[in-house]
Amino acid sequence: MTDSAPILRLPEELLFRAGEHLAALGPLELRAGDWVAIAPETPDPPPEGGTALARLLATLGAPAGGSIELFGGPPHARDYMDLLRLRARLGFVPGQGGLLSNRTLRDNIALPLSVHGKLSHAQEDARVAELVARFDLARAARLRPHEVDGPTRFRACVARALALDPEWLVVEGIGAFEAETPGSIAWQRLLEYRSGRPCAAAVCLARPRPAFERWLADHGGRVVRYRLLQDSERTTGS
Repeated sequence: MTDSAPILRLPEELLFRAGEHLAALGPLELRAGDWVAIAPETPDPPPEGGTALARLLATLGAPAGGSIELFGGPPHARDYMDLLRLRARLGFVPGQGGLLSNRTLRDNIALPLSVHGKLSHAQEDARVAELVARFDLARAARLRPHEVDGPTRFRACVARALALDPEWLVVEGIGAFEAETPGSIAWQRLLEYRSGRPCAAAVCLARPRPAFERWLADHGGRVVRYRLLQDSERTTGS
């Protein structure tokens, strides 16, 4: 952890919906260089928790209680243009779907660059070509999401999330990590990104993933647990 200002700050417990359950995370602070896996305490939690938490941390939902501070303030207190500027500083890797079905993988990767308009057309083309090559997507770049397998879609989602060189990265799930070797392309590229860019990242898990958690710890990350609230605690957001 560095002495820089927190990228993510949960000043108190953050409450969020996990299906019919209410879950709590934090307090928590993450600064540039901090990478965490956020997993439930229980071995058999409701599967919706990882998705709900990932969307909250990527500014795509509102908490049931508590507050989120990103880059010094609550994201949902910002006006539209300010929120758009904030989202240009984050990357989000959804666990399921997330790629536009009517666009090729290449065009999906290019989408953040087009939306935020930071580069010229020539620079955008060069940046997308770089990401396609880095994630070994050259053969699949002109295919649509339904025409490729799950690991390829995950690599494309990670490539798209890194297109704007984010300072805050949210990853929902671990892709095909446990089916592939720990040296899978997506996670190796994420490690390379971490070593070259001062960002913070949270990998939101629907259930404990011991092999991945050990791997992350071996590479300088740590594990944070969220808990399901008991009935007697469910006084907020119910």
